[in-house]
Amino acid sequence: MHQNTESVAATETLAEVPEHVLRGLPEEVRLFPSAVDKTRIGVWATKPILKGKKFGPFVGDKKKRSQVRNNVYMWEVYYPNLGWMCIDATDPEKGNWLRYVNWACSGEEQNLFPLEINRAIYYKTLKPIAPGEELLVWYNGEDNPEIAAAIEEERASARSKRSSPKSRRATVSAWHLDAAHQQPLTSPDNAERSRPPQQLRSRDPSSKSRHSVCSLTAPEVTWNQ
Repeated sequence: MHQNTESVAATETLAEVPEHVLRGLPEEVRLFPSAVDKTRIGVWATKPILKGKKFGPFVGDKKKRSQVRNNVYMWEVYYPNLGWMCIDATDPEKGNWLRYVNWACSGEEQNLFPLEINRAIYYKTLKPIAPGEELLVWYNGEDNPEIAAAIEEERASARSKRSSPKSRRATVSAWHLDAAHQQPLTSPDNAERSRPPQQLRSRDPSSKSRHSVCSLTAPEVTWNQ
């Protein structure tokens, strides 16, 4: 986790949200001013969202940490060939609607948690979210038993997909294609084991101090039933 290197100066407005972000919103959510940070736009449920719903991936520019001026809208992901890279959505034109999901004031108030799948960041619902609730993410690793169980479920699903006959055929075909071009390669059976352990780094750890007062009351809007 990192400290902010530059604060967000201006208050975000709905008029500034890019068209591609609005078009990409799932039908269950809409953008309105956030209740946890009055300077930001937030994502609010307009229909019930079930526990276990997955959204993503988080979209942004891929940059080195030294190139990022503000870590409020970014995640860090480890790439075997590149090292730690930031997925930076500070520029709304480069991001998608997940950019506008804000941090919860604490782990108790979160209803989303981040999940890394194939070096992409997704958000998954930790509990049912009712219309009129703001979507709030928090990263507390695998300390939370529910999050640990959900992460293990994703890992098991990924292992199952990799071990499927179709996946094995595709891996073997790609391996033979590399061999035909005389490329240095790692055996398909050992490729995954040779990679460094994947880790997930949070976007903005200082949010706890910024959100010293949290009101989770919905803005004055009419929810579509």
